[in-house]
Amino acid sequence: MVSHTQPEHFILVVDDDAIASQRISDFIHSKGYNVIVCNDLEEVFFEITQNTVDLILINYWLKDGTALALLNKLNEEKQETPVIVMSDTKESQNVLACFSMGVLDFVVKPINVEIFWYKVECLLSRVQLQHKVEQQRIELEKMLYEKAREEHMARHLFEHLVNIDNTDFDFVHTYCQASANFSGDIILNGIAPNGNFFLILADSTGHGLSAAMPIMRVASTFRAMVSKGFSLVTFIYELNAKLHRENPEDRFVACIILEADFNRNKLHIWNGGMPPVYIQTGGIDCLTNHNIKKIDHPNSVSNQSIDKFKSTNMALGILPPHTFIADIVTVDLPSHGYACLFSDGLIEQYTHEGNPFGIDKLKDLFIHFSGGLIKYLEKNMHEYCSAENIADDITICTLDFERLNTWHQDRDVSRIKAIMDGEFCWDVSIAGPMLLSADYLSSLNQFLSILGFATNFCQRVFTVVAELFSNAIDHGVLKLDSRLKNDPEGFELYHSIRDSFADRLTENDWVKVSIIWRSAQDELHISVSDSGKGFAGDENIIADIPQLSGRGLSLVKTLSKTYELVPPGNITKVIME
Repeated sequence: MVSHTQPEHFILVVDDDAIASQRISDFIHSKGYNVIVCNDLEEVFFEITQNTVDLILINYWLKDGTALALLNKLNEEKQETPVIVMSDTKESQNVLACFSMGVLDFVVKPINVEIFWYKVECLLSRVQLQHKVEQQRIELEKMLYEKAREEHMARHLFEHLVNIDNTDFDFVHTYCQASANFSGDIILNGIAPNGNFFLILADSTGHGLSAAMPIMRVASTFRAMVSKGFSLVTFIYELNAKLHRENPEDRFVACIILEADFNRNKLHIWNGGMPPVYIQTGGIDCLTNHNIKKIDHPNSVSNQSIDKFKSTNMALGILPPHTFIADIVTVDLPSHGYACLFSDGLIEQYTHEGNPFGIDKLKDLFIHFSGGLIKYLEKNMHEYCSAENIADDITICTLDFERLNTWHQDRDVSRIKAIMDGEFCWDVSIAGPMLLSADYLSSLNQFLSILGFATNFCQRVFTVVAELFSNAIDHGVLKLDSRLKNDPEGFELYHSIRDSFADRLTENDWVKVSIIWRSAQDELHISVSDSGKGFAGDENIIADIPQLSGRGLSLVKTLSKTYELVPPGNITKVIME
C-alpha cells in the first residue's frame, strides 16, 4: 500500500550564537512550525539535502564562512529555497552582495521577533503560493499533454473513418485548411456500380469536433448509397432525413454534390446552401440551363467563360423529410474545362489588409489559373492570410473534365476484353418486404467482374437491371404511376406512397431476374418478370422522367441491343452486347 502522507516542512536557523539561535527557534516552535538549528555551513548543506526546507534564516558571519557561500551553492544547484540573512551590522557592501545573489530580506540584530515573524508569515505564504502554482502548472501540462494525445488519436481515427475508400484521382485537386483540430469541411468521391463518378463537398455548421461529428454521418451515408447504386435524388433525400433526425436543431450541413453520368453524358449538380459552383469551359457554350448564369471575363484567355451554379436548395438537415425538395440541375457533361467547388471559409477569411478575401477574388484566380488554382493557393496562401488566424475551415476543390473523361474511357483498357467461352445463367427471385430493401445488384456486378467482363460492360448491365427491377416493383407489384413524378410535389407523394406499401407486401408479391450469357452470339439476355397483372399496353404508367428520377426506359433502350415488353406487360426482355 502506497503512503500518501505529506513530508514534514522545516525552517532552518543557522547561527553559531547558541543563545540567539535558541531564542529564535523557540519562538518559531511556538508558532507551530518545525525548526532545525545549525551551527555552521556544513550542517546546513547536509540538512537541505535531507529535509523539505521552506525557509533558511542564517547569520551573515559564521565560523566556516559567510551566508554568501550558502547563496552561491543554492544558485549553483538551482534551488529556490528562500533565505533571510541576519547580521549584527548593516554594512551596505554585505547587504548589496546578499541581495544580488537572491536573498529575500536582510535584518539587523537584535531582532524584534514579532515584526520578524510577520515578515516570515508573508514570505511563507508567498512561497506556498509559488509551490501551489508550480504544482498546478505541472498538472496542467500533464493534462494538456494527455489532451493533445487524445485529440491526435481522435483526429487520426476521424480522418481514417471519413476518408476510407476515398480515392486520389489526378482529375480532382483539393486545398484544405482547418481552423481547429477537427475540420467541419469534407471532400469525398465515389464510383457507383454503373460507373458514374460522384464528388461531394460538405460544410457542417460550427467548428472543431462538434462540426466534425455530422461530417462522419455524411461520409458513411455517401459511401453506402453510392456503392449500392442509388440515384442522386434518393441519396440527397436519405441524407437530409438522416441529418434532420440525428442532428440537434441548430446543426445542419451545406453541401455540393456532382454526379458525372457517363451513360447519358450529363453532369448533375445539387447545391444546398453553399457558395456557387463555377465551371470553366473555355468559351464553349455546352452548359445551358435556366438556373445557370454565364459570366464572360474580359481578361480571360481564349474567350474563357464561367458558368455559375447558385444554391437553389436548403442545406441538409434543416427541413423535415415531408417538406424537403431536391432541385437538381442537369447539363451536358463538359469534354474539357474545370469545375471549382468551395466552402465559404476562404471568401469570408480576412486578409492581412483587414478585408474579406471575397468571392470575386477567388473567381478571378480560378479564371486565371484554372486547373492550377490549387497549386497556386498552396504556394501563395500566406500572402493573403496567416495560418494562425484562420477563422473558419477552408476547402477548395477543382475538377478537370478532360482528365475525368479520359479516366472513364481508359478504365476498360486494363481489363480483360475477350468474350468468355461457354454460357452461364444468373437467376434471382425476391418476394415480400425484402423487395424494397434487398441489395442483390452489388453481387451481380461482382459476379460479372470475376468472370472477366469489361468494367464498362458490367456497369451498363448494372444500370439496365437496376432500372428494370425498379420498374417491376413500382409499376408491376405496387402499381404506381410515374406520372405522379411530373413535379417535385408529386415526386414526394410518389415516394411516400411507395414507402407505405412496404408492410403490405407478402410472398405473393415477387420479382424475378434471369440473366443468360450466350458466347456464340456475344449477347447477354436479361429477363425481368413480376407478379403484377401488367400494363395492358399502356407504357405511360412507366413514363421516362429523368429530370426528377434520374432513371428511365429510354436509358435502358439506349444501352441495349433490343428491348421487348411482353404482353400484358409483366415481363421485360432485353439483349445486350
